[in-house]
Amino acid sequence: MSEFQLTHVALVGARMEAFYTRGFKTRSELNMRRVFPDTSAGKLADMDTAAFRAHFTSELPLWVHNIVVDKEFPGRDKLTMCLRRFEGELRDNRENEVIASVLSSGFRNRQLDPLALPESMPLRQRCAMLMYADVWQEAYRRLNRELCPQLQENAASLDEWIATAEPEIEHAIAS
Repeated sequence: MSEFQLTHVALVGARMEAFYTRGFKTRSELNMRRVFPDTSAGKLADMDTAAFRAHFTSELPLWVHNIVVDKEFPGRDKLTMCLRRFEGELRDNRENEVIASVLSSGFRNRQLDPLALPESMPLRQRCAMLMYADVWQEAYRRLNRELCPQLQENAASLDEWIATAEPEIEHAIAS
């Protein structure tokens, strides 16, 4: 996982609330675990593009986590190219106020979504985040644009993976 450590920190650690209902409170609890997205709305392969995109956006932390840790994830080789670009953006822009805040929050397993800042955040911090959000927004949107269609292409394989994969990962964490 070291290859995608910053991606995992930013999109899983800083979004841990997505894992609370599944019984996970910290990134370390996710070690060697698959976390399956909610498919109560039906099979992924049966969703139209809009429904799939909405599902993917709401479950992004789970998808990213599984792509990073499960070397048997369907279509992983192609998907990791998108994650590599995002990881590079995080590394190149670690000094950016928003990216630094997301990474800091993610390492502490604290929720921080720069695209949905909490009302309780002090005004000074909100303003600083909004001023420097463009780097994060562009990297995040590019990741979303690239990952979602590739996952939708593999929807039938993902449905099978969800139905048959075990929560415990028996192989070494993919790097």
